[in-house]
Amino acid sequence: MSDAAAKVGETVGNLTAEAGKAAQDKIDQAKPVLRELRESAGAAMDKAADLAQKASNAGFQAVDTVQGAARGVANQASQAATAVYQQGARAGGSVSRYAAEQPLTALLIAAAIGYGIAYLIHRA
Repeated sequence: MSDAAAKVGETVGNLTAEAGKAAQDKIDQAKPVLRELRESAGAAMDKAADLAQKASNAGFQAVDTVQGAARGVANQASQAATAVYQQGARAGGSVSRYAAEQPLTALLIAAAIGYGIAYLIHRA
């Protein structure tokens, strides 16, 4: 019986050693695959970070472009308003001088314009 127990123990030891060797072989086979997966995941993360950085830069550039255009439009509108105001002031000054120099003519012109406006209002 001790021989049988020894044989069973030896067989179990051999099976354990074989199972351990088979498990170690499988682990050794899986290591390169895991290493490749880790490298691929790292590369994917790097690409994602790079794309996010590029998208962020594009967004900042778009905002800067829009702000620059808005400033340009605001400056042009301000210059146009100033020009219109100055032209209106010059026209008002010319009308005032003309009315002071030619009061009767200015009165007749004003009466004709008033009559024309009244005619248009009552006609409609």
